Amino acid sequence: MITPGVHRSQLTFPYSALEGWSWPALEIVGQKPGPRLAVMAGMHVNETSSIEAAIRLQKAVTPEALAGRISIIPILNLPAIPERSQYVCPLDNKNINFSFPGRRDGTFAEAVAHAVLNDWAADADVLVDLHGGDLCERVAHFMVVQCIGDPDFDSTALAHACCFDAELIVRLSPAHMKAAGRSCTGRALRGQHAAFAEAGRIGLIEERNVAFHLEGVIRLAHQLGMIAAAPPRRRAPVIADDYLWVRAPADAFYRYRVEAGQKVGKGMVLAIGENTHGDEIAAVLAPADGHILWTITHALVQKDSFIVGLAVPSRERRQDQ
Repeated sequence: MITPGVHRSQLTFPYSALEGWSWPALEIVGQKPGPRLAVMAGMHVNETSSIEAAIRLQKAVTPEALAGRISIIPILNLPAIPERSQYVCPLDNKNINFSFPGRRDGTFAEAVAHAVLNDWAADADVLVDLHGGDLCERVAHFMVVQCIGDPDFDSTALAHACCFDAELIVRLSPAHMKAAGRSCTGRALRGQHAAFAEAGRIGLIEERNVAFHLEGVIRLAHQLGMIAAAPPRRRAPVIADDYLWVRAPADAFYRYRVEAGQKVGKGMVLAIGENTHGDEIAAVLAPADGHILWTITHALVQKDSFIVGLAVPSRERRQDQ
């Protein structure tokens, strides 16, 4: 039993790939019993608005105002810090974000994913995973929800996502659970809930993006009955049922025609690719009606690299719950 208060620690995990590593962590333990919320950021170390939100959260909630416990790991991918590696853990060149549920005997990315689910957040009522805005990304305010096909579970997962003031919420089908994936997929495999948030831009700390993450966590804590008040939501998100990753059709210097969050129609030009003489050699077209989740910001893109994320509603509607 952890006594009420704020407790700082260095977490270690008993897996060979994680030997010698420890994670700065913090526990805010309330004066009254209640749920446990586990909040992590820094799976991608350039997504600084989400890391900043995790840091601010440590002082945004006091034990006196809390029922239950909030556990925080501000930076998960510690090996990526020295070189500011994009997306991957440099120890194994794997993306932790697509390594869940992980393996206890796996490489660093797989072992830390396993440790998050089975050690650190095993008894959490909700795991919150904050993301968005690596060095060459512009990301809309959106949430990802892993559905399992059970109406009660899926509606609760959507309700948790709706605590964030998102432009878009993408529901992943149960088919995503057949392969390694995000933390929300790993949690769903265990029959547990997660809130997976994306917001940010090119490695910058920007207040609107920090607020999206921080206020979303506070609203979620309020929804769980952990705190008495939370800021109001300002918009109702579009709910989408498909997440398309659009590839660049050629090696080119790309000029983008759309912004994150923008609504687009099938066949609309999303970006134009030119050669180094300025001749147009390729066009990126929207494969369906939808909304832009993110765009790459760097002009030089190789053929078949992902260049745009597109949320496709099966039926466009807004969630007002």
